[in-house]
Amino acid sequence: MKVLLIAPNYPSSENKHPFGFVHSRAKIYSAKGLSVQTYIPSNMNNLLSYSYEGIKVFRGHYLFSEEIIEDFDPDIIAIHAPSPLLLTHISKFQRPVVVWIHGAEVLVRSLHHYIAPLGIRNQVRKFYSLFYDGARNLALRQVIKRVDAVIYVSKWMKKTAEKYLLIRHPKTFVIPNPVNTEVFKPNNAADETKMMAGVSVRALEWKYGLDIAIKAFTRSRISLTILGRGSLETYLKNLTQKIDANVKFNTEGLEHNKLPAFYNKFAFFVAPSRTEAQGVAMCEAMACGLPVIATNVGGIPEFVINEYNGYLVPPENPTAIRQAVIKLVTNNALYNTLSYNARKFAVDNLSHELIFQKELKILSALTKNSSIQI
Repeated sequence: MKVLLIAPNYPSSENKHPFGFVHSRAKIYSAKGLSVQTYIPSNMNNLLSYSYEGIKVFRGHYLFSEEIIEDFDPDIIAIHAPSPLLLTHISKFQRPVVVWIHGAEVLVRSLHHYIAPLGIRNQVRKFYSLFYDGARNLALRQVIKRVDAVIYVSKWMKKTAEKYLLIRHPKTFVIPNPVNTEVFKPNNAADETKMMAGVSVRALEWKYGLDIAIKAFTRSRISLTILGRGSLETYLKNLTQKIDANVKFNTEGLEHNKLPAFYNKFAFFVAPSRTEAQGVAMCEAMACGLPVIATNVGGIPEFVINEYNGYLVPPENPTAIRQAVIKLVTNNALYNTLSYNARKFAVDNLSHELIFQKELKILSALTKNSSIQI
């Protein structure tokens, strides 16, 4: 089977991070014998190509899609984070099309904390997003009904997207982003110092609630390390210094294959999000045996089960985060149970093999125009 993956962005040797969940699928598909190419639509007037970890990638204007599809001749087109313009353009090629909805492509940004309430410019952006995102969803609604299947990464994402799009596609599935549980796993190294250290891996943006986590570690004996980059870097670092929080930043980035060793330096993962459809980094940390302390928002409760593999706390509540951290690191028996369950949940629900088999059934059925059961 030939699969053409289309996404707004993709990793490269210069930038290894954007849309890593799409690249994970490309590598899984390729390893399982599927022929895979990736296309990134852009405003570029020329067509660039490169190879990243064995996957051939094209980047260029929408008009080049005809050339790419003609040369590759895919059996199915898999689109992640679709736009109305892209779906309108792709529909003319008369190939089976399945789309993945991850979040930002349908959420109204001003209602889901994508824009920080800092400064007049952001207030204007929040007001503008009500109209722009609403108009985008009306346009997306008209074209998404013509695709062959829709996949959401969580039940919350499905429910929310259907509310905004005012449509329930007849072939709709919920399949989370996969985790390579053979790579992301505990190293079981004994290190008492890591019990006093937590980690949070996420972009330094408002919707991820890192300001809340920083407040939770004010004058704390327990430390938090934040790995990520984003527009709020200066704001968050200034906040850390102002309130004397025991928080360290790593904004240099880390290659994905080095993350398992990085996670294993810490005892727990903090996900203080204001909005989250799934949280791939959170799930990868769970596969390494890190219990998660997370806000009870969005799709997070579908992955973090309170007092089973972590703790769910109310949003905007640094005190609740702090209390959960203390409870976790001061009870070894409790910690070991939650750590074991975190790993077990990831293996049982998010492993590459499990997710691949579900997606393969959908892709195969669409190419044969047959019924789908997963």
